[in-house]
Amino acid sequence: MAAPRSRTPLVIGIAVGVTCLVALLVIVLVVVVGGVTFWRSAAPGTSSDTTPGAHSEQTPGSGELVLPPGVAADQPYLEVSTSDDGPVVDVYLDFLCPHCATFHDAQGEDLARLAQDGEITLRMHPRPMLDASSTPAGYSGRAANAAVCAYAEDEDPAQWAAAESALFTDQPDAAGLSDAELSTRISQATGLDVDECITEGTYLPWLREVVEPAAQATGQGTPAVFIDDEQFTGDITAPGSLEEAIAAA
Repeated sequence: MAAPRSRTPLVIGIAVGVTCLVALLVIVLVVVVGGVTFWRSAAPGTSSDTTPGAHSEQTPGSGELVLPPGVAADQPYLEVSTSDDGPVVDVYLDFLCPHCATFHDAQGEDLARLAQDGEITLRMHPRPMLDASSTPAGYSGRAANAAVCAYAEDEDPAQWAAAESALFTDQPDAAGLSDAELSTRISQATGLDVDECITEGTYLPWLREVVEPAAQATGQGTPAVFIDDEQFTGDITAPGSLEEAIAAA
């Protein structure tokens, strides 16, 4: 009678086979993961560099909060002019707002003159309130930024007035203006080169994070005017009406 065959060689063979299969799977996994990692690192617009200072593209206006010259950290307005004894006039506007353009046509020249002559402390609150109403979204903020860029260049009431007029003249529809068109309008009106400030959206974080929240807290839309903290309720379309109210303050 033949002795039973030992199963040891079979067991060893199975074990070796399983070991080889596992090793093969590990090799395949390493190759696949390595290939994907290499592809992602080499793909345009991607970077695996997470060290401080590494380059990363940002949406205009998505960077750090930059304050316009002379503006305190929590100040939600530009103080375009300062008067020692004249009233404080706060004006809230949005450059996409049709009623704001009407207000500017009726009262803008008087406000500009009073500010330039130092008869009032004029505080402008340029709001990005209607950002979602433009196509593409964001025109209110970009236009407000363009006006702030012009004022920041010289800190001159006349430059603010010129930039404001340029943005309300032939007010665009919901499509707004491109950055290049904004730069052209501001340059033609003021003689200033603010292309970089407009393209980078330098003051957009300030407009969105400081100006707009404070304006919303007033519960008012645009245009809105306060004279020594009292809201002007006269006819904004009547030329001279605001100046009369300011004189009576």
